[in-house]
Amino acid sequence: MFNPNSADPNSAASGSGNGGDRGDNRPVAGDPFPIGSPDIRHVLFGPEAAVRLTIANLHRRGYAEPNDWCKPQPTGKPDEVMSVLTKRVPLN
Repeated sequence: MFNPNSADPNSAASGSGNGGDRGDNRPVAGDPFPIGSPDIRHVLFGPEAAVRLTIANLHRRGYAEPNDWCKPQPTGKPDEVMSVLTKRVPLN
């Protein structure tokens, strides 16, 4: 099963594109927040269609790129998947 705390660069959570699971604070191209900004993890659970629609809705609102979310992973419950987005946020 998916481990959101995995530091494996090939894990599903590492698809965020912002380095949240790298375990370091190296800047990432296109990252608008300074080094030291904390990461926040968003997790969606639900039917795959609903998870994909929510990701698309957040993209239309300019919050996150669809490719920043990990591929929907089965949770072990019937008709349920989860997807994770790790995003760096400013505290100021």
